[in-house]
Amino acid sequence: MIPSLNVKRNGRNRLVVARGFIGHGVVAALVGLAGSAQAEVDVWWDLSAGAEAVAYPQIKGLPDESQPPGWALDQTLSGRLNLAWYPTTSLEVGVHYGLAEQARLAQADGDDALQRALESDPANFRWRDLDATLVDDDPVRIRQNLDRAYVRAYPGLGDITLGRQPISFGLARVYSPVDVILPTGLLAQEPDYRAGVDAVRWLVPLGAVSELDLGWVFGDDSVVFARGYTQAGRFTWEATALTVNQEHQVLGLGTQTSMGDWGLWQEMALLATEQEPDGGTGFRATLGVDQQILGDVYVVAEYHFNSLGVDGDYAEISNSGWHQTGLVSPWGRHYLSLQASKPLSPLWQASLGQAVNLSDGGLLFTGAFSRSMGNNSTLDLTFMHALAERPEVIDDEPRILDEYGVYPSRIQVNWSTVF
Repeated sequence: MIPSLNVKRNGRNRLVVARGFIGHGVVAALVGLAGSAQAEVDVWWDLSAGAEAVAYPQIKGLPDESQPPGWALDQTLSGRLNLAWYPTTSLEVGVHYGLAEQARLAQADGDDALQRALESDPANFRWRDLDATLVDDDPVRIRQNLDRAYVRAYPGLGDITLGRQPISFGLARVYSPVDVILPTGLLAQEPDYRAGVDAVRWLVPLGAVSELDLGWVFGDDSVVFARGYTQAGRFTWEATALTVNQEHQVLGLGTQTSMGDWGLWQEMALLATEQEPDGGTGFRATLGVDQQILGDVYVVAEYHFNSLGVDGDYAEISNSGWHQTGLVSPWGRHYLSLQASKPLSPLWQASLGQAVNLSDGGLLFTGAFSRSMGNNSTLDLTFMHALAERPEVIDDEPRILDEYGVYPSRIQVNWSTVF
């Protein structure tokens, strides 16, 4: 629902070198490996700076000293070096490395008991990684992220990629039943940049409009997957089969087409596990439409059903292996998502969205205004606010009545550029 604040990479600069020298040390090292052969190096930087105000939900019936902080102000500054080296026409080496600094001013330290109770232990699909935190000196924190580190070969029979890379599946815009490799939740709707995982992947073309996608994702957790994609007339078909840790199985089928000016898609998946206490099967499905109306207003609507969710008593989620590993993100069973976007001028773009948890009646409103600043720079204003019952203490235990009731309200201003 909230468009990504990451900069698209269509404005990057390309450097072509032959026995030459690039000012960036890491680039020079890679180019040196090419010896006397001509090599092409693509280098670009993403930079962003922003500020965010956050208001955290307060828990009814909890003493003030045990409440989470009422509000916080965050300042962030981040940069990412992106490099792609092509030593030959059939080989590519990529590295993306980022640094981010954050400074926080909060009302009080507060109590994080509820937050810790809500946190899952997400699956880890990175085999080895850098220490994420370089500096943690309250209120300043500096973090690093090696988000791409791969070698891609084009041997003539498809593309083979080994190393850290982005992997995503599915057709849904908000909740995809098959996108379980670092699944994106509602706050990462339509991301321009997806985090990398460690994997080996082979994309095999099966004709002009078909392909077979085979892979193994490895880390503390692992995924083996196979995906088939094809077009038949006006229909696009995508079938996916995967297993996570050899314990959770997902079998999905997605289709998209058009009917007049309307775009249509559906996605469904059968999920099965023998792991306690989830033993058994589950079913998830998404149905979506999009259309451009009133000349230049783009609208998207999606309905999502999740049989693994619950109707209101979210304490059960803490016992769900699917949710605690992040393989399934929504807590409820029925969702309706609506979004509309419109260009206000050649430089301004606006979008508004609303998600409804039909299981508990909670509403989540999101919106964004974006202005092009020229020279591959943008200025974004985004906001999020929930209309839902806040958590409360019942029988001395915090209880979550509405899923969106634990979402903080936030407003963010962010400037970003690419060069």
